[in-house]
Amino acid sequence: MIGTLNFLADGLRRLIEGLNITYRYFLKEPIYTVNYPLTIREPFARWRGKVRVRAFNTVETIYKRTNYLNYSFNLPPCVRGCPANVDARGYVMLAGEGNFIKSLSEETVNNPTAFCFGNLCTAPCETTCSRGVQDHKPISIRLIKKAISEYNIKNYYRGKETIKYTIVSEPTNKRIAVIGAGPAGIAAAHRLLRFGHKVDLFEKFNFCGGYLYSGVAFFRLDKDLMNKEYENLITFTENGRIFYNVTIIGDEEKEKYQNIVSVKELENYKDQINHLSSCAILFSDLEENYDAVIIAAGATKPRRLNLKNAEKVNLIQAEWFLEDWNTGQRTYKIGKEVVVIGGGGTGIDAARTCKKVFSDKVTIVDILAREDIPVSEEEKVEAEEDDDIEFICQVMPFEVVIDENNNIKGLKVAKCVYGPLLPNGRKKIIRTNEEFVIPCDTIILAVSRDIDIPFAPKDIVGPRGEIVVDGFDTMANGFVYRFGQTKRKKVFAAGEACYGPQPAIVALASGNRTAEKVHYFLTNKTPPIL
Repeated sequence: MIGTLNFLADGLRRLIEGLNITYRYFLKEPIYTVNYPLTIREPFARWRGKVRVRAFNTVETIYKRTNYLNYSFNLPPCVRGCPANVDARGYVMLAGEGNFIKSLSEETVNNPTAFCFGNLCTAPCETTCSRGVQDHKPISIRLIKKAISEYNIKNYYRGKETIKYTIVSEPTNKRIAVIGAGPAGIAAAHRLLRFGHKVDLFEKFNFCGGYLYSGVAFFRLDKDLMNKEYENLITFTENGRIFYNVTIIGDEEKEKYQNIVSVKELENYKDQINHLSSCAILFSDLEENYDAVIIAAGATKPRRLNLKNAEKVNLIQAEWFLEDWNTGQRTYKIGKEVVVIGGGGTGIDAARTCKKVFSDKVTIVDILAREDIPVSEEEKVEAEEDDDIEFICQVMPFEVVIDENNNIKGLKVAKCVYGPLLPNGRKKIIRTNEEFVIPCDTIILAVSRDIDIPFAPKDIVGPRGEIVVDGFDTMANGFVYRFGQTKRKKVFAAGEACYGPQPAIVALASGNRTAEKVHYFLTNKTPPIL
């Protein structure tokens, strides 16, 4: 009797589970999007998962595709989960067959910076992987991607020829300026070069990669290889040039700078990679002399916390600390007991750098529960097991403990608990009366970053400092990222300049989409398929 009841209960459970899956994949209104044009590859026998696609193939509708929806394509869940629509099924299948070189080629179609993303990608494709529904554990796409990158670096590309790219359109003789050599700027510039345009890339530092170079720990990423890869994405054709050490300024700032270079003077530079001597260029000069300008500056301004006694001591910003270390300056003095406020990617990188180089004890504090900290479980485990870093979660810092000489002695925190869900879908955080002190002599802030683009014209800047553009798309987790054209006819924007700090794969997708908009604006033609 009991066995029969268990059998019926198990059958009912399976029926309910199956109905739930049916509802999620066939009845619920699709919420994920991809853009036209789209090359559909069919490495497997069937496609799964319904999505909505902006699939318009006429000149009149392609440019306004964000205003229309069309439910015409079915894509694999992992492909629609990736903001850049990288064909995860394709390169995972090829890697499974042992063809790692062809697998990398497949990945670089929509992600030309594939070498770096094995260590950095947050793998949104895994959150929509169909195996996660069927087996409750998705395919480890990011680790496979990492294996593909490491194989090609070790056996094929290191010290040998770089990857070859082809130009897919006739030369247009249109000149485009891209401001910022981070993932968004590099992606937009590379795609435009392959579309047949001429591109000048301006970077304020003497390296490519943006925050991936300056803000990612040295042990996670080969910075020299990344810089070489990014430069190759621009210099594979004679139409691409890079100008380092260039600060873009607004007209109201020109009296602060002595060495201001005009766009006409840049015609004297014949090399593709140019290291200038710390000069400035007016944004209005770029807008006047180029056919289009793309603002792809990242969100680089660290956010501060309102802590008691913070003004009496030196609190270190994690972004500046990592930049200082990665660029070889190394001027910060780090103590033996460090507390890092913020358990995100930047916080963990700062904490692990301190533990490996300076400190005996490092603690990460975060207001979220450990499972809710927005980094992969792999990174948390590596920090705990490899570097013996302690996580203290669900606590709210509110005071820096100091002595009579204003030296840091600790960080006072209050325990927190989760409350009901807020209208935005987040859990309400409730502070309790339980307080305690974490001993330390150094405090590093890694709470977030803000958008700060002082050269941007005021008429295209939003209330949070973001560049207001006309294009948008929705990620699998519901986040809406932006890209495209501003109110100014020739000015476009991509990446964190439009929406704030997000993973690098989102910036890359935004750069790709902005490049398509620029191409249509300049040629009135549908962007070709790469």
